[in-house]
Amino acid sequence: MPWIIAISVIAVLLIGLVVFSWRNAKALTRPKTIGTEREKELMKERGLWLGFDSYDKSDYQITCEDGYVLNASLVSSDLTKGTGKYVIIAHGHTSCRYGSVKYVNCYIKLGFSCVIYDSRGHGDNAPANCSLGDIESRDLMQVIEDTHKRFDDVRVLGIQGESMGSSSALIATKYNPKIDFIVADCPNMGTYEVIRNCYSNVHLQFLAPFVWIGGKFFYGIDCKESNAFRDMEGKCPVLFIHGAGDTFIKPYHSEKLYEKAKKNGAYTELIMVEGAGHARCRTVAGFEKYTGYIESFLKKIGI
Repeated sequence: MPWIIAISVIAVLLIGLVVFSWRNAKALTRPKTIGTEREKELMKERGLWLGFDSYDKSDYQITCEDGYVLNASLVSSDLTKGTGKYVIIAHGHTSCRYGSVKYVNCYIKLGFSCVIYDSRGHGDNAPANCSLGDIESRDLMQVIEDTHKRFDDVRVLGIQGESMGSSSALIATKYNPKIDFIVADCPNMGTYEVIRNCYSNVHLQFLAPFVWIGGKFFYGIDCKESNAFRDMEGKCPVLFIHGAGDTFIKPYHSEKLYEKAKKNGAYTELIMVEGAGHARCRTVAGFEKYTGYIESFLKKIGI
């Protein structure tokens, strides 16, 4: 009978939407992460490891307000000891603290000791839901506070973020963190905006709300709460770096965030790296040029 067929089709479509929402929400909130050892291999294969083995490294843990434990490492060298300059490096989605090695080398050259850490649910940390910015910004605040307490010679403290890490840093500005600068590499305006963009590329943007609903229903994560454009506040200087060829988080995200930072009264710069895809600016620009971006920016803000 036609009505039975119609009901069956509707039931199949609804089941399909539930499965679709669950699978895609899981990919965001409980991602299959790159293991620590594999991330080390990738950094070496891509020529980004450089002098990391020669630096002094000290591992430790940071306990967040909810009791969750983050694994972290201090990376320093003879060039950085006694300078009082520190930078916290926040990695991207599915990566771990060893994905930050590509930036460590730049900051070591500039005299900064580096705090690298595994984001919630990543690296050597216990399994946990990922919000792609909201929860991570609060965890970052714990790392900032811990750095000030743990190291009594902190004179300058900055944040270098990549993708999720840079968006988390921008969101954290609403908590008035004790930091002196942010370098935001390929940040996004908001997680939901990224989801909608991805589905728009294949003309399926009408499916984005189902991923949002799936995240809330299955994992208790509201991706609309991770919104750097809405939450970025204050006058902390920000250097935005974005790949001109980024098709995942498109360059306009950094462009709009740059305009928002200016509107807030912050000193800000925007650098587009030609030929760079998502999270590939350091690779495409190369060590000397990328380090130069940071060095020039820091000189302009008096650091």
